[in-house]
Amino acid sequence: MFKEIINQISAKPPSILVIGDLMLDKFIFGCVDRVSPEAPVPIVKLQSEKHMLGGCGNVIRNLDNLGVETSIVSVIGQDLTGDLLIEELSKKEIPISDILRLKKIRTTEKMRIVADRQQVVRVDWDMENFEIENNEKLFEIVSNKINKVDGIIVSDYLKGVCSEELIKKVIDLAKENNVPVYVDPKGTEWEKYSFASLVTPNTKEAESILGKKLVLDKDFELAGKTICDFFNIRACLITRGSDGMSYISNNEIFHLKSEAKEIFDVSGAGDTVIAAITAALIIDSDPQMAAEFSNRAAGIVVGHIGTTAVTTQELLDI
Repeated sequence: MFKEIINQISAKPPSILVIGDLMLDKFIFGCVDRVSPEAPVPIVKLQSEKHMLGGCGNVIRNLDNLGVETSIVSVIGQDLTGDLLIEELSKKEIPISDILRLKKIRTTEKMRIVADRQQVVRVDWDMENFEIENNEKLFEIVSNKINKVDGIIVSDYLKGVCSEELIKKVIDLAKENNVPVYVDPKGTEWEKYSFASLVTPNTKEAESILGKKLVLDKDFELAGKTICDFFNIRACLITRGSDGMSYISNNEIFHLKSEAKEIFDVSGAGDTVIAAITAALIIDSDPQMAAEFSNRAAGIVVGHIGTTAVTTQELLDI
């Protein structure tokens, strides 16, 4: 089943535009042998470190690994972190011409310190001073690309790129050009996602919108229906961690059990889900097959430490 999807993507790669918050994920790996004499905190002895594309960049990594033709619209600073992101994208031959590099902002970076396979702490440097006039530049870039893509992914991390003004205009433009828009949401201001084709919240995000706890399958079904009806979204895929995922649309409702054998790290799992289900839907897989494809992909990446992109070989291995 999954081989058919992968082969179809390989035979005629779809073109997907990712709009979102690009950031650098940095990992410090080590071990803990003692507690600091300065404070009751562990001392992590450095063993290795690595950096990689994070935020919407992790969506790009997953799409690229699946064989999708990808492009990105985002904003980063003119700093060392931004240089590292450009270097990582260039290695994958992802076009960088549609990334705005601005002097006044700091590129978003997340540094995670992992000791003995456990995340000890995370340090964030968030993008600041993003000015509203940059939305017009970003929309102009999207307008010039709209007729060259098969679909759009909005990867929102609430760092400034996916503003209400920009995303509303992008979805309107996409509707006019019959281009589907798939959204990995964040926060509670979801009006900007109205009229999208699919939204993929996790349980906590869906609960924040509904204002109530979701426990049973019927709770998730009601949540999905409410989200779809209120925001005029065609379908909702709620990811439920170790409990799998629930797909809700006007025509179809189903629940999938988690494919994860063991969960080590959920970092970036949502990026994998939105990338995999979008890739499958774009080539006209039915919703159940597309959701199962993304469920398998998510089950693989949470079994790794750190932000990880799924590979086609892992998807084919049983």
